[in-house]
Amino acid sequence: MTPRLVMIDDNIQDASGHYLELAQLLGDAASKRGMNPILATNKSFAATQTSDSLDVRPLFCTNGMVRWSLGANGLSHCQRDLSGKPINAVTTSLLSERIREFLRPANRRPRWMLRHWKTAFIQFIDYLGITESDQIIVNTSDEFTLLAIASALRLRNDKRLNLHLIFHFSVNDEATRAGRNRNLNMGKQIKDSLKHLDHHHVRIHATTRELKADLDSVTQRDLVNSIPYPTRPSLLAEGFQQTPCKATLAGMPRTEKGKHLIGKFLANLEEHQLINSNRFRPSLQVSERQGLSILPPSLKSQGGIERIELITRHLPTDQYHQWLNETGIGIFLYDPTRYRTRCSGVLLEMMCRGIPVIVPDNCWLSSQLNLAGGHESVGYIYQDQDKIPLFLRHFLEEKESMTERARAYAMKLRAIHSAEMTLTSMGI
Repeated sequence: MTPRLVMIDDNIQDASGHYLELAQLLGDAASKRGMNPILATNKSFAATQTSDSLDVRPLFCTNGMVRWSLGANGLSHCQRDLSGKPINAVTTSLLSERIREFLRPANRRPRWMLRHWKTAFIQFIDYLGITESDQIIVNTSDEFTLLAIASALRLRNDKRLNLHLIFHFSVNDEATRAGRNRNLNMGKQIKDSLKHLDHHHVRIHATTRELKADLDSVTQRDLVNSIPYPTRPSLLAEGFQQTPCKATLAGMPRTEKGKHLIGKFLANLEEHQLINSNRFRPSLQVSERQGLSILPPSLKSQGGIERIELITRHLPTDQYHQWLNETGIGIFLYDPTRYRTRCSGVLLEMMCRGIPVIVPDNCWLSSQLNLAGGHESVGYIYQDQDKIPLFLRHFLEEKESMTERARAYAMKLRAIHSAEMTLTSMGI
């Protein structure tokens, strides 16, 4: 029987975004290796086929398992048992955790989510008749999802399953007492879950070396494997040839992506007279509800709105990549504390296209520019957002030379961040 690459991601609800992109890239790479890729998604995913080679099964009624992670993106503060019930905490902490759960809708509470995710997972692997020659990847994972898998498989020892869990999100700030406590509980949660899965072959992968180091630290083991995050093969971007130059903030804005900073950023550009037909046209994704509300008053006046490109919807994959191809320079207002160890797929997509970028210092994004030669090599690193207009002025003066360096570096970066290299790094 042909071996299968069985991917699971209940976050995939529509035909857009990086969750689906990751599955498509891994699926295409698996097909090249003679494997049959299968993807289990959220029940709300309407399409039955997203590429010629990817078999999509909408099965899960849950999404956002990371909501109950002990990591920086989650709400939990306590370790949990195999049913999702909080354990190993003082009375006040347990009470706080129960209140936190109670305030969520019933279908967003941890025990409900764990039970339904676990049920769908078991039904899926039983229906497929998973064998020891197949590889199962949980594309977007965390220790809460690992707990659900442990609960599902702890008594299933008839087959030795090959399980891969990809961790994307940061652990907590070690500088705070609450952060240290959550990290301690995360380490215990991971180790306890793995004990229930010792019959199976389980590998945890992190999408950056920095995240691997943090996860190894919280588990006090050399436990995690570092893998390159894959990007789509593409032509080099041609946006640098356009006037005005498109300055792109890609991805729907969230708090960790500097949603609250966009208005100030645009006001700074307007104050420095950088938003005009000879210099820059900012281009950004925002929700329809946010729309004009993020624009500073100076840009709401007559003619101001036309000088900015606002995309108020999630773009289908092909349109998203065409949008990136038109970019002259990428701007990242990301919170460096949240992206200290966290990978940005958007940054890699831009750098692999040869697009110069402007990124915050002291985080994973700046480390990628440092690998390329540092500040002013293929982009700029800022400590203060107010410096961005100055860097954009410099970019206008050296656009051709910087873009040439960025395009040369992109050819090296693509080989590292291919889906084929990702599967190889995972041992598949």
